[in-house]
This record gives sequence, C-alpha cells and structure tokens, in this order.
Amino acid sequence: GICSHVDLMRFDDGIAIISLESDCVMHFTLAKEASSSQKGKEEDKGYCISDKVPVLLKPGSLVLMSGEARYLWKHEINRKPGFQVWEGREIGQQKRTSVTLRRLCVTG
Repeated sequence: GICSHVDLMRFDDGIAIISLESDCVMHFTLAKEASSSQKGKEEDKGYCISDKVPVLLKPGSLVLMSGEARYLWKHEINRKPGFQVWEGREIGQQKRTSVTLRRLCVTG
C-alpha cells in the first residue's frame, strides 16, 4: 500500500496513476493545510471534511490529479485488514502494480 500523502511540491501540477493487476480502494482525505473556505465547499457537497472518500480502482484504472485534487487532498491505499472494503465487501489482498507519471517543476 501507500501511506496517506500529498505528492511532493517538487512535482508540477498534474499526476497520473495507472493501477494494474487487481482491484483496490484508494482513499482521499482533505489535507489539514487546506483553507477553511475550501473545507466549507466540501461540506456543501454532502460529506464531512474528516471523511475518507473511497474510490474503487480496477485493473486498468487511471487516476488523474490536478488542481485541488493534487494539492489539497491526500491519497492512500491502506492494505491492512478492514481498509480494502467496497460496497460492504472486503477486497482480497492481491498483487497490485501501479505506474505513476509526474513531472518535476522547472526551476528558473
């Protein structure tokens, strides 16, 4: 799995993750550094800022993160028992491979 994080600031905006080989659930949580105005916007969308937002990744899934998703939301794949749950059913722990594409920021 991967621990909850926002990708390092040395990487430019726009990150692509391709998930391969098996299903998994990636969780997104609003980073603590997000402004209070952003937190209010998320509450308006029907979920609390402390909630983890689960996203099911099937083999071949593509995750694109840019803007708020890239800078204000942490993402993680927790492989501990009880965390890989989708629609009330635990997903079996199988081998997963991912390809992550990022671009280093240009320093001028």
